[in-house]
Amino acid sequence: MANIGVAAQERRQNPLSSIFDIIGGIFKPVLSIIVGAGILQALRDILLMTGAITRTSSSYIFLHAMGDAVFYFLPIFLAFSAAKVFGASQYMAAAIAAFLVYPSITDLFEWSNAVGWDLTIFGVIPVTYSRYPSSVLPIILIVWIQSYLEKGIQKIVPDILKTIFVPVLTLFSTAFLGLVILGPIGTWVGDLLAALINLLNSNVPWLVPMLIGALAPLLVLTGSHYSLFPVATQNLATLGYDTVMLPGNLASNLALAGMSFAVAVRAKSTLYKSYSASAGITALFGISQSSLYGIAIPLKKPLYAAMAAGGLAGLFAGITEIKSYSFVTPGLLSLVSYLSENESIWNLIFAVLTAALGFVLGFIFTWIMGFEEPDELTIREITGTKETEAPADGGEAPAVEAPAVESSTVDGSAVGSSASEVPSREGGKP
Repeated sequence: MANIGVAAQERRQNPLSSIFDIIGGIFKPVLSIIVGAGILQALRDILLMTGAITRTSSSYIFLHAMGDAVFYFLPIFLAFSAAKVFGASQYMAAAIAAFLVYPSITDLFEWSNAVGWDLTIFGVIPVTYSRYPSSVLPIILIVWIQSYLEKGIQKIVPDILKTIFVPVLTLFSTAFLGLVILGPIGTWVGDLLAALINLLNSNVPWLVPMLIGALAPLLVLTGSHYSLFPVATQNLATLGYDTVMLPGNLASNLALAGMSFAVAVRAKSTLYKSYSASAGITALFGISQSSLYGIAIPLKKPLYAAMAAGGLAGLFAGITEIKSYSFVTPGLLSLVSYLSENESIWNLIFAVLTAALGFVLGFIFTWIMGFEEPDELTIREITGTKETEAPADGGEAPAVEAPAVESSTVDGSAVGSSASEVPSREGGKP
């Protein structure tokens, strides 16, 4: 893959590390806006919960859009960043991503899925239902393929015709392959997962929250977590409660929060301490993308710690059979959804213990397993801050834009590790 840094190349023998490094490099430039959007979403939920605003108020709509727009259009940001990593045209990649999240396309997919209509191209080639807004893996795969298609088209088109035919052929061929083959991968994985979850839930229901608690970070990364939404909504509609997705994601989000605070305490860099603490706070409210893409995936070991903690907390949720009575973003504010006149107070108590267990184990496991801290340059890129040069005369240092890091890996061999997230890189679940 084009443009992968030296660190990633040195570790090509470990495909998983290389993948995490690539994702890390793609997410690094967009992490600062993910953090900001996550905090806005947490603020929105707090104001809504306290009654300061209502869902029908203009204040709620504006505040919701401020936070949600970043995640809804995340494929566009990731496309631009991924193109730099893979050596493709950044604006072409952004255009392809914009096509995938274009309102008419999104509405068409939702309508066809609702009525059972089979979509095709030219009436012959089938197009699988996919949900592209907020997705991660599909656009990364699409831009990776674009980098090869673009180079191939550049070679075969005569110079005099390149201005016209290179962008047209690249846009059409990449978008076509994305719609038919690459984009639906997350949907296919999700459908298989949903079928497996339903099977397990019918036979060993206590096991399902454990699996979701452990695997939620990977499900979010691939976009296959969307396929679990129907499972939860169906349970809420038919049973009046959900014991599958919402309890499992509560365990996972709180585990990511605990992981983030452990990194915040142990990190030496003040900037990374601040970033990790902010990511931990938003994860407490169920918005865990900052923790996932800015800490867990880049540093690798904290990811394993959070998955183990989420799995154990999810196991506790499954054994105690906690029930969520409304579809609320799984976090501290969602604990009220475990209160019901049809349930004893123990349902809420066990939900609180699930959250506490996920947080505490996430913190402890991360502390025990340790991690390599990212180097200072990577930290500045992740946090969106500028590097300053100390002037010789002792005056105030002028702000200088931090130089771009080669899409590589920031595993921090020099000062630590922004590790696994790094070749120019990622990250976000309800």
